[in-house]
Amino acid sequence: MTRCLVVADDLTGSCDAGHEFARRDYDTNVVLSAQPDTTTSGDVVVYNTESRYVEPNVAAERVRAIFENTDPEAAFKKVDSTLRGNVRVEVDAATQAIDPDLVIVAPAFPDNGRLTACGYHLVDGQLVTDSPPGNDEERPPTHDSLPEFFASSEYPVEQIGVETVARGAAAVCEAFESATSTSGPVIVTCDAVTDSHLATLATAATDLSERCLYVGSGGLARHISVPGTPSGAGIDVDQTRSVVGVSGSIAPETLEQVGAVATDRRRQLDLEMAVTDPSGAGAELASRGHSVVDEHGGVLLVSADARSDVDRAMAAGERAGVDGATVRRRITDALSHGAAEVVGDGRASNLFLTGGETARAVLDSLDATALRMAGEGVAPGIPLATVEGGVADGATAVTKAGGFGDEQAIIKSLARLGLRDE
Repeated sequence: MTRCLVVADDLTGSCDAGHEFARRDYDTNVVLSAQPDTTTSGDVVVYNTESRYVEPNVAAERVRAIFENTDPEAAFKKVDSTLRGNVRVEVDAATQAIDPDLVIVAPAFPDNGRLTACGYHLVDGQLVTDSPPGNDEERPPTHDSLPEFFASSEYPVEQIGVETVARGAAAVCEAFESATSTSGPVIVTCDAVTDSHLATLATAATDLSERCLYVGSGGLARHISVPGTPSGAGIDVDQTRSVVGVSGSIAPETLEQVGAVATDRRRQLDLEMAVTDPSGAGAELASRGHSVVDEHGGVLLVSADARSDVDRAMAAGERAGVDGATVRRRITDALSHGAAEVVGDGRASNLFLTGGETARAVLDSLDATALRMAGEGVAPGIPLATVEGGVADGATAVTKAGGFGDEQAIIKSLARLGLRDE
């Protein structure tokens, strides 16, 4: 029986949240399909709705369908720690589906530089709309203030400040109880500037008799209480497999990490070809990738290693008469199909995947059905898992959101899977 249900809007976020349960020994499965499946087992089941960049009404329906067709003891709506995507409409949809007394919103992830103070959400010390995620081309964060962010919700919104959170769980529990309304759900946005603040929020919620919907990132997932005894997690990484890394992210952090990998261990997609002939570009990338695997035992396949590559791809799209969304989709298709060809050549490779859309596209190309979280991570926000189903069944995968990690994050991830950068 699934005791805790998590619904996330992209794959790396799903794994990030799932990892925080698995590291506490809860058997945690990330389901790649957005369709609710009552046969999926585990203490914690995470569904990836792949809804960050779809139309708001589509996102809402995907979230609503999963929550309406399940009845877990604990419910968590995982959102992007930089508030990208359809956050508000997805939270409203989850609230409609389960009708909680309180919706506890805490997107902070202090270990990765995401903090909320005085109601304002910051990324590495910048207001979120001024940070790199604030320039997201499709669904950037709309407000710096969490209360303003949720002001358009159909539910009333309350705020709990850091001065209350810092006083401990009893003070927060009292504030939660004061916010509860007899007329229906209330959204409570919460400050958190340290990991201990998130722990305080989760403890206070556990002490309530009211039904709660948790909303947050991997930071809050780390502390949510799951009823019952953990049934275990764990993994043995087979480092005799080859390693295929795939980077489709253009986040500044990822571009820096790609640049740190030795040039003889990485190969870049032909972007101009990908825009006009995704299949051909994928096959050509696979051919070059095979050569690196044969020589070094692994390869990092990338769509970009500099911000100028984005401009080059968009210019190619203009010449071909296609819009930006089509350019991005074709590049993802070419990268994922090229990677799948290298991964599935003989004994499936271990995988490193960064960028949520890229990770999902690669796993789809490999016919994977789920990821079983290991409870172990390379670094905060960079978890390990075992692939279930498809040609890579049993291989180990490391997933990373684009904006996570220090300069050595990709090198460390590839090494953990068995590819040394020597």
